[in-house]
Order: sequence, then structure tokens, then C-alpha cells
Amino acid sequence: MKTMVSIIVPTYNRKNVIERALRSILCQTYSAYEVIVVDDGSTDGTESVVARLQDTRIRYIALQENQGVAHARNVGIQEAKYEYIAFLDSDDEWLPNKLELQMKKMLSSSKHTGMVYCRMGGLLRDGSGRFVCPNEDYVKEILEGDLFNPLLLQNVIGTPAMLVRRECLQQVGGFKETLHCLEDWELILRIAKRWKIGFVDKILVEVHKSAGSISANTPWYLVARCYIVSLYRQEMTELGIMDRVKEEILDVAANNNLYEEIKELLNRDIEL
Repeated sequence: MKTMVSIIVPTYNRKNVIERALRSILCQTYSAYEVIVVDDGSTDGTESVVARLQDTRIRYIALQENQGVAHARNVGIQEAKYEYIAFLDSDDEWLPNKLELQMKKMLSSSKHTGMVYCRMGGLLRDGSGRFVCPNEDYVKEILEGDLFNPLLLQNVIGTPAMLVRRECLQQVGGFKETLHCLEDWELILRIAKRWKIGFVDKILVEVHKSAGSISANTPWYLVARCYIVSLYRQEMTELGIMDRVKEEILDVAANNNLYEEIKELLNRDIEL
């Protein structure tokens, strides 16, 4: 009997795209899973779209009010029945062999591997071509194993690419609900500090940028970057990357007329 996986799909007013996301799960070559759709207070009829798929593996959980994607994912984690947990955003999609290749990697890895991820691909916003995450500049030697130090400089792991042991999430905790951006990076750093990370070197996720995406909110992004600096100031300093990280953040801040505010925030300890 195959090892079961719980797949968590948070959604909010995505009735036009969530069927595409769910069908990409239902078409997986690895069929031992449950799907937990956590509707974070949608008002657009999302529930009826999910219901018409009529698949008993899908559980639909409706939250009464919108509390953010981190909260929705944490509800899904609490509701998950199985030892391994994966995530898919409701505006993205998996390639058919995503779960099969990741489970093969996970089950053949040591017990110290808490997460396996893969590459993600998608169209650039300006239509000029495709992006691939992790960036091709990263050599494969630092794409798996002990990734905490490389991840302090740049996150190469997206939530839809993650397959995580339940034990790992129980140990480090779930998503930080007070973060409105980069909550995936913050969680991944906690995982990487304690666990090894495995990698499947294939594009297995297609990312689609939707209107109103939280990831496009620059002030929230900058506050989240400052928060991560606050958490790992000592580690970044010891690695000799603090100046580089600050310069990168301040360049974005300057381009958005937030230089002085973010410069001051970078030198503070932040509590959320």
C-alpha cells in the first residue's frame, strides 16, 4: 500500500482558477492522497466550483472570515490525516508526476530529511520569457542537504514545491500568521536550521501570477525581509553576508520611496 499524502490548497476568491489547480492534483500519477481545500472566506462562489468536481478525496473547509493564507495553511495542517504534507496555491498547478517523484525522493532519503522540493516554472510578468526557480545560478551542490546558510541569502523554495514530513512541521511549528509576505521563506528557514532538505531537479510546478497577489505587495515584502534579518542577524553577520542582504533590501526600498523607513527598521529587533 502506498504512503498517503495530505495536500493542502488554501484559496480566497479564486473560483476562476481553482478548478485548474485541483484537476492538476487529480491527474497525479501518485494517487494515494487526500486534498484539503481551505476556503479563507471566499464570497465568489468558490465552494460550488469545488463541489462539482465530485471527488471523495477532496475535503472542503470553509472559514467564516478571511484571515490570510498562512492561517488557512495552518488550518489545513491541523486537519491533515497523513504523515506527509504538500501544498498547492489555488492559482498554480502541478505537473502530473510531481507527487510521485517527490515521494520517491522522500522515501529513499534519510530520516533526517524533513522536506523535499522541486523546481518551479512560469511566465514572467512582462511576457518576455519563463522563470525557473531555483535560479540556474545556483549550483546543484547547494540545492539540497544542509541549506540553512544558502537560504539566508536567497530563498529558492516555493510553497507549491514543498513536500514536508508532519514530524518536521510539528517540531518547528507552522506558518507565522502575522507575516503577510514571505511566510514561506520564514518557515523554510526554521526547517533548514534543524533538518536536511532534498531536491528533485525537475520543473514540477507551474506558477501563475494572479491579480492582487500578496507577493506583489512591496511594503509587506520589505517588512518581511527586515523581520528575517532581525531573526538571523547574528548568523548573517558571522557568514559575512549582512552588508549584501541590507544593500539588496535598501535598493528595493529606495526604488519604492521607502529608503529611510526601511533603513531604520533594518537596525531594530522586530516582534510580530
